[in-house]
Amino acid sequence: MTTVERGPVFVVGATGQVGGEIVRQLVRAGVGVRAGVRDPDRAALPEGVEAVRLDLTDPATYGALEGARRMFLLWAPGTDVRRHVLPLIDEAARRGVRQVVFLSILGAERVRIVPHRTVERHLEASGLGWVFLRASYFMQNFTGVHRDDVRLRDEIYVPAGRGRTSFVDVRDVAAVAVRAFAEGFERRAYDLTGDAALTYGEVADILSVTLGRRVRYADPAPLTFVRVTRSRGTPLAFALFMLAEYTVARLGLAGRVTGTVREVLGRPATSWRVFAEDHRQVWLRGDG
Repeated sequence: MTTVERGPVFVVGATGQVGGEIVRQLVRAGVGVRAGVRDPDRAALPEGVEAVRLDLTDPATYGALEGARRMFLLWAPGTDVRRHVLPLIDEAARRGVRQVVFLSILGAERVRIVPHRTVERHLEASGLGWVFLRASYFMQNFTGVHRDDVRLRDEIYVPAGRGRTSFVDVRDVAAVAVRAFAEGFERRAYDLTGDAALTYGEVADILSVTLGRRVRYADPAPLTFVRVTRSRGTPLAFALFMLAEYTVARLGLAGRVTGTVREVLGRPATSWRVFAEDHRQVWLRGDG
């Protein structure tokens, strides 16, 4: 553990799923936040958050880091890791940032070709105090990308077979990040999962009970998944990205469960049943 830095935390991706939750939890904890966003005038942020322009594809905006000592970082799909994320890390080091909490993925240390591991290795060599949040598959994907599958079609439409996944709540991931900032953690990698590994059939059963209507798990063939997902408006690149993720589950490689959330936060990880109850309104229809 290093000396705890003061001042605002610079948050990359502050209006996104994980960055937005980190912003909210930091604000609740009384910590100042500087949010790096593309359009500060239009960003929906909590009161008191300082919004500054940051575009990872435009190095001229990297000066927004000036004076920051702590940063939350993620790789945004659609950006180039080597052209955009690594230069931001270098600029952060030059401008005096001392601690970087990076959102990675579970197993990144074993799959060196993934962009997340490229970022991890660069941080390890940067001289910065780093923390890696190696998160499993987010429960919030069901309130985001898969929301309408559940809400409108009463189904989970993913090609994951009978493989198990150790889903994690974004709120737990954000809480670990906030704890890392508060305690000054550095040179630590946290494998973050929920409390159990479930099949998508079991998730469908939980949603069925929560919503009071039958939600079924459709297990399409890989090519069918891509074709149907594309027909529903999903870009091809993202459809293929999802196919890769669900293939990992189909092969039985996504089910590892850790106790890290409990160890860091002193409480159990959020269960799927609790998550479903907390977000029930998202999936209700007019007849719900």
